[in-house]
This record gives sequence, structure tokens and C-alpha cells, in this order.
Amino acid sequence: MIAFSPGLAQGCFELLAITARQKLTFTEIKGAFAYLGSLPAQKVVETAQALNWLQASELGHAEHTPWGSRLFATPGYETQLRQALLDYIDIEHPSWVQNASFGRSRVISFAGSQIAQVFAEAGLADGTSEPVVAFWDALAARARGQRDDRLSQIGRLGERLTIDYETQRTGRHPTWVAIDNNADGYDVLSVVGPTDLHQLTIEVKTSTQGTSGFAMLTRNEWEMAIESERHAFYFWDLGGSSKPKLAIVSSEAMLEHMPQDQGAGQWDCAKIPFSAFKHSFA
Repeated sequence: MIAFSPGLAQGCFELLAITARQKLTFTEIKGAFAYLGSLPAQKVVETAQALNWLQASELGHAEHTPWGSRLFATPGYETQLRQALLDYIDIEHPSWVQNASFGRSRVISFAGSQIAQVFAEAGLADGTSEPVVAFWDALAARARGQRDDRLSQIGRLGERLTIDYETQRTGRHPTWVAIDNNADGYDVLSVVGPTDLHQLTIEVKTSTQGTSGFAMLTRNEWEMAIESERHAFYFWDLGGSSKPKLAIVSSEAMLEHMPQDQGAGQWDCAKIPFSAFKHSFA
């Protein structure tokens, strides 16, 4: 397995800069530089080659690969480190990436201390800015596949709309739970109202197909709805050219559309049509 750390990344960035300026063989690089960054040049050169950032030209000089050129051209340390991390993941396919579907806290917990430090230095361990969320969605896409990537983008739009809506409705910024842990059974933690600070758990469902779309509701999400004292489903209709429409559905209203276990059979996921609540959209 290829080792990766902030120190190795910094050494590789320095090496890419050197090879962009000078025509040197790998042997000449190792002879001219004892260290790149804080690490031995030998180790840095091996890492840059293993991650497909450098290759030998026909004349034997170290030159950028297309991936190395992309990484070298990426502006800013944090952004460059994020790209380097994605390149590492694409080459190494580490097992901890499979946790990306469950949120970043799971990934960081299982990735190991050095990789966790890379996430931290890349500004990915916390925060909900669009570039940070886009990175985690891209990482989850590598675990789930491209179809789920598209669904995730649509879902994130609904979650962002919910964050904005709740901030305006309550005067308080809610917690975007799904970013850190997508296994809790709800997406956003808000409060009942401006003066009622009891917690409100919110599960967000989003469709770009108008009321002809469907929401997939898992058993875990439904069990959370039942267990939570105050819970709501936010259905966002993003279809058409008009502004997004929202239907707020209570657990009691949702109950009318939920399946039941029968005999030895148990349901795992329910397909709920947006049209079931078409009169609630505003």
C-alpha cells in the first residue's frame, strides 16, 4: 500500500515545481536533493511516481504526467491537497472509502491518523462550504457509483434549501447532520420555532421531476420519524422553471403511505410518490 501524509504531499508539490523548471533525471534529483519538504527525496520521488504524477521522458528526464500537470496547476494549498487526496484514492482504492456513503466522520475515523491529518490540513474535516460538500459528495460517488452521485447532488440541493428555509423560519442556523453522519435517519436538526427551542428532526426528500417524482424512504428513516418527539419530512419539488416548492409532511400524514411487516417478511425501503402530498406544496 502506498503511504500518504501531509509531509509526502508537500514534498511531491515541491518536486513537481522543480521538474517544471528543470530537466533532471530521477537519479539527478536524488543526488541533488537530500530532502524534499521534510522527507527524504527518495521517498518523495517514489510516491510521485506511484501516484502517477511523474514519469520518465524518452530522454530519461522526470516530467509531469497529465495528472501531475493538473495537480501542479491547481491553485492554493488546500485545493491542491484535496486533488492530491482524490488522486491517491483513485490509484490506491483504500477500503475506508466505502464509508463515504455514511458521512465524513466515518471516513476520518477509519482512514488512519496520517490520512486523517490530510483531511484536516485540506480543510475537509469540518465546515459545510460548497467546495467542502462537493469533495465529500465526490468521494461518496466513488463508493456508490455515478448514478448515486447525481442523486446525491439533487439531495444536497434540497438539504441546502432546508438549511436556508429553517434559518429564515426560526432565526437560528440548524445543524446539517447528514454531512457528518448519513446514518442517523434524518438530515437536518432544527428547532420548532423562534421561541420554541425544542429540537425538530427533519428528513429531506428532493425531486427534479415535480410531483411525478418519488422519494425512497428507508426503514431507518421511518423508525427515526416514529421515535423522534418532533419530526417532519420536507419534500422539495425542483421541477419546472419556477422557484422550488416545499411540502412539509408530518409523521402522522406519512403513516398513511407506509407499509407494514407481514408474517416473516420485513420491509426495508418504501417508494413514496410526491403526488401523495401535491396539495401541500407551496
